[in-house]
Amino acid sequence: MTQPAAPPALLAQPVPAPTNIAVSDDLSFLDLTTAAGDAMRLSAGRLRGACKCAHCLRARIDGVFPQSFDGIAVTQVSPIGDYAINIAFSDGHARGIYPWAFLLGLHEAEA
Repeated sequence: MTQPAAPPALLAQPVPAPTNIAVSDDLSFLDLTTAAGDAMRLSAGRLRGACKCAHCLRARIDGVFPQSFDGIAVTQVSPIGDYAINIAFSDGHARGIYPWAFLLGLHEAEA
């Protein structure tokens, strides 16, 4: 017996890994170069505010998630397989996983 096909909306489209990932000298931006050669720049505050980890989701539900993260810095970037990165911030938060597709979506939302 065959399984019914998943609806197209449920099928994730793979996004190739960036060819370059760097933190700006002042630690306030994450700079990426996509596989297509496009440059992306995302602010540390935007990235911290977009975290989807369980801790941040709970804080949003409880109404205690900060409205902004002014002055926050990216302190570390670590690969998660070949589909995402983990970003650590100067406030000690380092729980979020940022898939390539999510980062691309953040960039497109700012454009």
